[in-house]
Amino acid sequence: MRRSLVSLWNVSQPLLRIPRLGVAYVLRVMLFRTIFIAITGSNGKTTATRFLAAILSSQAPTQWTRLNRNSLGGFTETIAFCNPLKTRFAIFEVGAGKPDAVNKASRLIRPDIAVVLSVFLEHRSYFKSLEAVAREKANLLSRLPSDGVAVLNADDPLVASMPVLSGRKQLSFGASSNCDIYYKDAISSWPQMFKFTVVVNGQQQEIRTRLLGTHWIGPVLACIAVARYLGVPLEKISRAIEQVPPYPGRMQVVRLPSGAIVIRDEFKGTQHTINAAFEELRKACANRKFLVFCDEAESSLSPRKRLAKIGRRAAKLVDYAIFIGEKSQHGIQAAVAAGLSEDRAIAFPSYSEAAQFLKPLLGQGDIVLLKADQNNQLPRLFYSMLGDVRCSIPVCKKRMVCDDCPEFKNPELVKLANERLTVRVD
Repeated sequence: MRRSLVSLWNVSQPLLRIPRLGVAYVLRVMLFRTIFIAITGSNGKTTATRFLAAILSSQAPTQWTRLNRNSLGGFTETIAFCNPLKTRFAIFEVGAGKPDAVNKASRLIRPDIAVVLSVFLEHRSYFKSLEAVAREKANLLSRLPSDGVAVLNADDPLVASMPVLSGRKQLSFGASSNCDIYYKDAISSWPQMFKFTVVVNGQQQEIRTRLLGTHWIGPVLACIAVARYLGVPLEKISRAIEQVPPYPGRMQVVRLPSGAIVIRDEFKGTQHTINAAFEELRKACANRKFLVFCDEAESSLSPRKRLAKIGRRAAKLVDYAIFIGEKSQHGIQAAVAAGLSEDRAIAFPSYSEAAQFLKPLLGQGDIVLLKADQNNQLPRLFYSMLGDVRCSIPVCKKRMVCDDCPEFKNPELVKLANERLTVRVD
């Protein structure tokens, strides 16, 4: 029987690479020994998936969605990589880019544990209100089995109020001591990376991360909640978290050979991520502060108004404001009008000119925030400060950072940045 099962599984593997959704449904049934965990939320899904995978894979064979593939194609691939006789845990990052996306994901994954992190107003062309986003994400809870678990963020009212099927276990996480898992003493202010104390059933444990920003508290707490429910001791959770690097381009702190610090946050440019990144730049201890900005995503404002808004904020925040792109002059004009000197508010048409300006200027004690929305300019600007970038695509439509792109022609620079230069926990 076991040999037949493995044989059927191996035959099915190539079909999944198409991928074939029908086959994925069949294979999901075969994975009855595997605990399926699904994570959704407007912010932090990828980080939560990455951290939980690190924790659980230290305990047992684990599969998880890679490369931010949080739609059906990524789910079928993850299911394909699971072994029905070996894989103990399977973790899925579930996006909500369109209406009914989470419902379709829930139907395929049928999670044993469903995690909801947060609700922000994103994908505005489909979702016109926070309540609409919340209803979509709540679909993840709709197919929990009778012994399933809902893990919910108590600090987000729209998440905390999501309906859970009768009889299913609920775990809450947040700032209040009334939560099942709560935190205290959260600190993040460069050069201090994000750390806090978690409290579970009266037991306390310091958690130190390689992340920058207290806004990561929800994703990390959610991972701890799931891991503790699955029996992982707090000490082992803490040790695993200390080793997990940030995802490339998501508040990733990198030390350049010149000694300057770069905060890479070019993957997502919605308003709440801009606010979080600007707050960390404000708190940071540095000789000089630089902002390199392209554009804001999911904004109802015109390019002129939204870039002017950023320019005014930059004037109060940084020593140098650099805007890149066709509309960048709007940001520069607003920054100068708000008090930044003209020689420190500069517009460039593309990343190459900006890199030529920045590279000789940056030195020990400087800090640079790169902020955009899945814009190919800023990853290439960053890598230009490490070496010669060989990718010459003028307009890249890929929805990923260069680090994950198979066509990026500088793998040695990607390895250098992510394995050697990304800041570690002291």
